Amino acid sequence: MKQQWEPGDPLRDISPGIWLQDRLWTWGPESGRDGVAVGCLVPDGFEAYGRVLHPAARQSEHGIEPVRWSTVASWTGRTVHPLMQFHPVADLSWPDSPSWGAPPSNGSLPAAEAHTLVDILRTFTTTPDRCYLGLWEGFGVPELRAFEAYPRLQLTHRNYFLFADPIDAVPWLTLGDFHQSPNLRWPQDRAWVVATEIDGYDTYVAASTACIERITADPALEAFRTTIEARVDGNGDVING
Repeated sequence: MKQQWEPGDPLRDISPGIWLQDRLWTWGPESGRDGVAVGCLVPDGFEAYGRVLHPAARQSEHGIEPVRWSTVASWTGRTVHPLMQFHPVADLSWPDSPSWGAPPSNGSLPAAEAHTLVDILRTFTTTPDRCYLGLWEGFGVPELRAFEAYPRLQLTHRNYFLFADPIDAVPWLTLGDFHQSPNLRWPQDRAWVVATEIDGYDTYVAASTACIERITADPALEAFRTTIEARVDGNGDVING
């Protein structure tokens, strides 16, 4: 499997993503709810929802190694639970970094976890050769300037360039010197939707119950089952906060 993927130009027809406009929740005062819910990132109407945590990192004698949130919690005496947030678990104030290393990757699912997730998702779609990938328009990199004239998929509070590629493109997009996991991805049969919010240390999946069970059971991922109503913002960890 390729470690990187050149996606080409965005689609000029963003109609394959329009269905998401009616299935994603809003956030903010107009939403009538506290914080940001899972349903603001991935659409409602699915059997189950999952959350994949991006690992933190630290330097060891073997190089940079990933550190799971549960490991950090064991150091700080905090509680591991599906709604935990990194900074409370690490006993840090936002946006401080830990003295022992680096916080999780922000807004991009790391390559190792991305490939593991794709290997699972491939078995839960009938259209692996046709997937749609959304890339947030606001990354301040020169590589995106070439796409200025292309239409955006407008969803709740974010706009995205839309690409179409086989599932092997899903883990990692490469645009010149810019490398990023897609912020949104789903197959043509809409069997699942994956979202990595630009300000998030985690990735959310809407899928079948069987798919989410496979994700949460995979030893290569630190993942939890969640609900569409669960909070994803930093104030959602009421146990460690």
